[in-house]
Amino acid sequence: MNLKNKTKTAIAGLLIMAMCLAACAHKQKENPYGPVVEKLGDEDAYAFLDMDYKNYVMVTSDGLYDTGTESQGAIYCTVYYYGKDGAVNLGTIMSDGTAYPISFSGDGIFAASGHGIEKYAISEKDNQLYLKKAAYVAYDEDGNEHYTSVTDGKEMNSSEEEYEELAEEYRESQIIHFSYGADGCVNEIIEY
Repeated sequence: MNLKNKTKTAIAGLLIMAMCLAACAHKQKENPYGPVVEKLGDEDAYAFLDMDYKNYVMVTSDGLYDTGTESQGAIYCTVYYYGKDGAVNLGTIMSDGTAYPISFSGDGIFAASGHGIEKYAISEKDNQLYLKKAAYVAYDEDGNEHYTSVTDGKEMNSSEEEYEELAEEYRESQIIHFSYGADGCVNEIIEY
């Protein structure tokens, strides 16, 4: 190999190294939740949810348990979203017991109880967490069922069918897998 070819090879190698270093630096800038992760306590786990939003949704929890199908699920989580004001704590979502782990779909995060299902979404425009849809059942003293629902903040009388539709969405959603480190923290919708 002559000196001219060695020089070309060396320059090409340096360019490749520079591009790799630039890509690594760019990747670090792409994780806007770094300051939030740095402040988590030893017992706090987190997950990034790949949803129908511009950025990942970050959720954290310090109350993990084995759901039977997911070894690191939770019944409550704090939700963060990176918007125009940076990474913002949008609030907490909580289910009512270990039979109802927090889960997600492309367009919502679910919480549930023995008498209700709630689906939360994020307004990217306002950078706020809101109750997108909910369905509840209550029983009177004679055991008669009464259904109500909430859609975009508006409460109304409902039906068993509407309740079952949202219950089916919850059953089809994916339990959030929380992680104590970067390995396994990104949750994507798994198509079966």
